[in-house]
Amino acid sequence: MIHLKPFTALRPVAAHVDQVVCGKHGSNLHFGNVIRSLVGITLRNHSEENYREALHYFNKLQTARVLVRESKEGVYIYKQTLPDGKEFHGIIACLAYEDYVNGDICKHENTLTSKQNLMVKHIEAIQKVGEPVLLANPNDEFMSDWIQQHESADIVFEFTDNHGKHHEIWFVSDSYSLEKLKISFLKTPRLYIADGHHRIASVASYLNLHSDKSEKSGIMAYILPESSLQIKPFHRILKHTDREEWLDMIHNASADFYVDLLSKSERPEKKGDIVTLTPMGWYRLRLKPGHTRPNPSENLDVYRLEEFVFKKFFHIKDSKNDSRLEFVRGDEDLKVLQQRQKRGEIDGAFILYPNTIKEIKDVADAGETMPPKSTWIEPKIPAGMLINVF
Repeated sequence: MIHLKPFTALRPVAAHVDQVVCGKHGSNLHFGNVIRSLVGITLRNHSEENYREALHYFNKLQTARVLVRESKEGVYIYKQTLPDGKEFHGIIACLAYEDYVNGDICKHENTLTSKQNLMVKHIEAIQKVGEPVLLANPNDEFMSDWIQQHESADIVFEFTDNHGKHHEIWFVSDSYSLEKLKISFLKTPRLYIADGHHRIASVASYLNLHSDKSEKSGIMAYILPESSLQIKPFHRILKHTDREEWLDMIHNASADFYVDLLSKSERPEKKGDIVTLTPMGWYRLRLKPGHTRPNPSENLDVYRLEEFVFKKFFHIKDSKNDSRLEFVRGDEDLKVLQQRQKRGEIDGAFILYPNTIKEIKDVADAGETMPPKSTWIEPKIPAGMLINVF
């Protein structure tokens, strides 16, 4: 069961929301300055100065009085509309960190302990988190109905960001509506992490260290009906390889795939298809029957690519740490990849079919994890729009 917790958020005032969230008009009030000190931090370049800088920028926001604290607890309805008209409707609320620890908020990726610890230090420094975790809710029907009933309330703010995405926020605080929502989540066995594995792990670690705060606060999350998520693949780029390795793959991958030369670039048509740009042109690798495994993670196309191609022909044993491997979003234009190849920047690429929410859930339910960069999931939530105070 899931324990939903209304919270008293800190948020930008409507007149300055685009400056805080997007840094519009050259504003120095951009919340990105608060988290900029965290981006790129590693154990090597880590210093206390990183966290002092984060607190300094946050204090500037407070001093400028562009942030306001809600006077009462509640949850938010959040709608994001992409430039192509695609809409995402969900709620932003807090969840009990014990739900994550107990496995009721399910993960499909492992986290790096070193990165997680650095993020905990960032939370310690500013005592706040300004970006929710993205969670998928299998209980689509009730949540969609609840949102429809309450979206008519006065809008808190709306703005369009630098990428043409439109954002709208409503606040719901009446106790009856909140109680109905909380009861519905108690009937929800599990939620699934779509994006933000390190973020949720670091907040849970922080709350575990501060049990006095865990009672009042929780993990801020944007919860969407699972059916509305937009799931795209991450494609793989290879560089610093030998032409002989590619020829070896084309000639010998037939042990596991039907290998077909393509007349032009195309995207995979279905699960089991991997399209590859090679130094010799475009090819399609179509998985042969008989490769179904009992473990869900081993039935992912990205796993099969690593096992039957990368390890066999390119001797890539650890895709997280191999410098020859690069990951690009699944909506990258294939012409861009061809141009990069012509310029000699890359040797080739592997284009994947997107995973489904069922595959993600099956892996999570089995307690397994996906290979690195298996999915690109939208929506992406801007930082600084709502801030959870500990």
